[in-house]
Amino acid sequence: MTSPKRILYMEDDTGLARLFKKKLERAGYSIDLALDGETGLAMYRTTHYDIVAVDQNMPVYDGLEVIRRMSALGNLPPTIMITGSGNEQIAIEAMKLGASDYIVKDTDGRYLELLPSVIEQVLAKEQLIQERQTAITNLQKVNGNLALLNKVSQELTASFDLQKIVATLLQAVTETIGAEGSSVWLMESSPKLGLICESAYHRSYRQTPVSLRLQPGQGIAGWVTEQGESVIIASASDDPRFAPEIDRETKCLTTSLLAVPLNVRGSVIGALEVINKIEGHFTHEDRALVETLAASAAIAIDNARLVEALRHQTDQLQSRNEELDAFAHTVAHDLKTPLSPIIGLADLVTKYHNTLPKNIIVDSLSTISRNTHKMNDIVNELLLLATVRDNDVETEVLDMLDLIDEVKQRLEHLIEEKQAVITLPTYWPMAMGYGPWIEEVWANYISNAIKYGGTPPHIQIGGQVQPNGLVRYWVRDNGNGLTDEERARLFVPFTKIKRNKGEGHGLGLSIVHRIVEKLGGEVGVESEAIAGRGCTFYFTLPPAPEIVPLEVTPESLTVY
Repeated sequence: MTSPKRILYMEDDTGLARLFKKKLERAGYSIDLALDGETGLAMYRTTHYDIVAVDQNMPVYDGLEVIRRMSALGNLPPTIMITGSGNEQIAIEAMKLGASDYIVKDTDGRYLELLPSVIEQVLAKEQLIQERQTAITNLQKVNGNLALLNKVSQELTASFDLQKIVATLLQAVTETIGAEGSSVWLMESSPKLGLICESAYHRSYRQTPVSLRLQPGQGIAGWVTEQGESVIIASASDDPRFAPEIDRETKCLTTSLLAVPLNVRGSVIGALEVINKIEGHFTHEDRALVETLAASAAIAIDNARLVEALRHQTDQLQSRNEELDAFAHTVAHDLKTPLSPIIGLADLVTKYHNTLPKNIIVDSLSTISRNTHKMNDIVNELLLLATVRDNDVETEVLDMLDLIDEVKQRLEHLIEEKQAVITLPTYWPMAMGYGPWIEEVWANYISNAIKYGGTPPHIQIGGQVQPNGLVRYWVRDNGNGLTDEERARLFVPFTKIKRNKGEGHGLGLSIVHRIVEKLGGEVGVESEAIAGRGCTFYFTLPPAPEIVPLEVTPESLTVY
């Protein structure tokens, strides 16, 4: 039930004032009376009135002065000037000051019969004025929003930089809606991985670097992404879908929330969240505006990701083309080197096997066999290099002691030939990886340490957990070390460097690099070009979760 309209009537004639009050209360209005202009102004300053009626002839302040003073206070309400017969000029002056209408006070009081209809007309006129002003305000707001949408859409579509697109979106939506902050959540490469917060914005500290993730369906953003529906949450903490841990991580209190899906060609790629409306509550108009911004932003975000994927594919293609050139060089030179003796000796034995001495035939066949194995090793390493690049594997906790034992068996002949001394650690920090690949890493590092170490080679193997949490393993030899230029070229595919003893074919360390990088680690070498100081080749791997390092008995393996 609505409250009755409240009217203030200023009239010094108490009899007429009472008649006015009685007449209009019957018509359903609430009436306050003031017997002079000064009292009426005091009441006007402290109380809200829907309409004011003013008699011209009053003590202290007359009607015109009252209207003039009310206008000076601002926002003059609908006002009716009541004048005596023959005072039409005063009524005109009152209208100029802002009065809505006037009525002439006749001697027999018939004007009182007209008052209800005049007041109804004045109130109806005022309502029309307010509705018109509201319509103008709304139209101005719509025009402003359209201009903003056009401006932001142009900025979004003009860039393929994902970070710039998201930053533009977040600042625009936060300031336009009048909220405290906003964030963009995007689905990771697989929907099973959930959502990652691409960026967050808050008025207090601008763009916020964040590293936040939500599981599939977790939080409001997760729900919006799964359902593809917008949602307004008046009280975030009371909503069971809300994820309070995000507030704990960002140290930001979310009270209210508006979230809309980011939809591209019928597929949801994430969600846009706006938090904490500064004045009032989030409205359906806010939601419509955010949905419109989100539609443009989703297309721009998707385009930026496509461009980035294309750029990445182009880089990969260029890298593969470079590898292909190097591969062709390897096939043309490194495979040709052992192949030429095979062809020559095979032709020799085929043509002259009846006349050649037996020892020449045996030596020729031995060389053919040795070079064939060398070619087979090169082909196997080429295949391994390609396999590591293209295949995804499941990692597991590694048994480094077992892997080293396998490598020692593979290199048994080389260890005996070089009389190598290999010292193992007293314990192994545990890491995650793929056993067959890490065995190849150890085989490359240890065989190089034997080939290029001192005389005899003394090799130390170890591992430790680094401050950043990764586990670092190393192989240290006692050779002549490497120059800065040589170290820079070590892990480049198909690149060879000459050391004191023998030559490789430029594949081993590039395989190590690719394996460790694929498993989430890094490779490197520490060395000084000083005889006897040697090199320390290392690689890192992610740690195994809460597993006690493997303790072993100190061991030195010496083979003569």
